Amino acid sequence: MRITAIAAAAALILTGFTAQAETVDIDSLIAKALSKNTRLESMEYEVKASKALESVAGSLPDPMVSLGYINEGTDRITLGDEMAGMTRFTVMFSQMFPFPGKLKAQTRQAEFRTKTAGISRENEKLSIIYNIRAAYLDLYRIQESKRLLDSKIGFLSLLEAAADARFRSAQGSSAEVLMFQREKYMAFEAKEMLEEQERMLKTSLAHLTGEDSDVSGEFVKLPELPLEKTTEEIYTLARSNSLIVRAMQSEVQEMEAEVKMKELEMYPDFTITAGYEPRFSEMDDVWTVGVAFNLPLYYKTKQKPAADSARAKKYKADTLLADMRHELRSMVTEFVASAEAAERIMELYRGGVIGKSRLLRDSSLAGYRQGMMPASEVIAAVNTSIEYEMKYLEQSTLRQKKLSALNTLTGGTLYGTQIPE
Repeated sequence: MRITAIAAAAALILTGFTAQAETVDIDSLIAKALSKNTRLESMEYEVKASKALESVAGSLPDPMVSLGYINEGTDRITLGDEMAGMTRFTVMFSQMFPFPGKLKAQTRQAEFRTKTAGISRENEKLSIIYNIRAAYLDLYRIQESKRLLDSKIGFLSLLEAAADARFRSAQGSSAEVLMFQREKYMAFEAKEMLEEQERMLKTSLAHLTGEDSDVSGEFVKLPELPLEKTTEEIYTLARSNSLIVRAMQSEVQEMEAEVKMKELEMYPDFTITAGYEPRFSEMDDVWTVGVAFNLPLYYKTKQKPAADSARAKKYKADTLLADMRHELRSMVTEFVASAEAAERIMELYRGGVIGKSRLLRDSSLAGYRQGMMPASEVIAAVNTSIEYEMKYLEQSTLRQKKLSALNTLTGGTLYGTQIPE
């Protein structure tokens, strides 16, 4: 039997045990993550808390009611003494009214704060979807890379056995046996490193999905995402739909409302008071009404610095927003370039590099069996064939992750991702 047929059979035996394993469904992982993620849950309560404070921001201060008693003289209680005309009870009511515009500014500030919290929560959902997808892609790559290494180990084991047989029959040297053993152990070491990465990724995936145990099962190849839009078209989508930008815009609007409120603090608030004083004599009862207001005499050291501080914070937010828009363009350009480069490399591998490396590997195996190929060239052919296929997996994963990141930057509009409520 030809050595290539034996090697192929060995590879199937080494990798075929996982064929019946349960498939890991990415949609189920995303659904679990969105329903169990603790950070997302805390952000939901933050939105509810901010929403509840909106009505508080637009409410008037609580009114004040005071009750009192005025006695005439200090030597005795004159209640009921008709000669003590100044003796009376007092009932006073007061209500403070902020300067016109203050309550509106406070309400707008609270509304934008709620809006920012809500957009941040939506962005967190989209980030979770991206992180789940990225982890899934990496786990698929590692899974398939391990299978390729199993195939490599199978080839090297057969070559080691053939070299040992040739050495025992005085047709080869022990150095060839050692060369195949060294390459095989290096493959085992590479596989062990992949398994360590796999354990870490599965633990991260369990954390994202709120599970106590790691995810187990077969990771399947996800459909390739198309790249049909230009860089400028994607940037236009990102500029209009990026949740990060929208959250920052909402923060700027919140700060604008704060600036308006601080500027209005320079104007006085009004307190209207009304009272009634029943008397216990022939003198008539008394009622009073009045208005009081604070005098912002110290606005240069109090209200004005507060307004200046609010304006400075708003200008800073404007600067960060403008910088984020520039950064958004840079990220879109970078991700598109990386995805296109990965696609070109994948096409190069698909277009013949992998196929030719497999043919070279098979011919090298046959040549070594016939004593016409040195061990070093056989090892190089096997390594090259496996490395090309692993690099193809790496480029495919890289391309998918970059396109998923672009989808996140566009608020999910690039591929029509629906963000669950």
